[in-house]
Amino acid sequence: MNLAAFVLTVDGISHTPVSNFYSSVLHFASKTAANPLLYFVASAAAFVVATLWNFALNSVWTFKTDARHQHSPTRRLGLYFGVSVGSLSVNEAVLFATGAILPPLIGQGIGIIAGSVVGFVGNNRYTFAEVTRP
Repeated sequence: MNLAAFVLTVDGISHTPVSNFYSSVLHFASKTAANPLLYFVASAAAFVVATLWNFALNSVWTFKTDARHQHSPTRRLGLYFGVSVGSLSVNEAVLFATGAILPPLIGQGIGIIAGSVVGFVGNNRYTFAEVTRP
């Protein structure tokens, strides 16, 4: 089992469809892991690593805001984790809901699109929203 593959596996909350596609492929490939408990531990650790990485990139690139008009870094990180969990939840809910009627890869694709939209809107409105400081 390759831990690097797991780092990419749970990146399904990222804001780029290309990385989401590759993450989904790795996710389905990693389902064949011999030890399910190790899979869940690695997935949780990978979720944290991927979220921290995505937060750093989004802070300096996608949602770059003047320091005078943003929340504190710790608050933004907390909000980002919350939005990421919400986005992941939407992705998983769509995958579960479509599981009986669509092939898993199609359901995952729809879930990725829905989760990405939720993540982008949530981060745009809450995590990286411009605020006025006194």
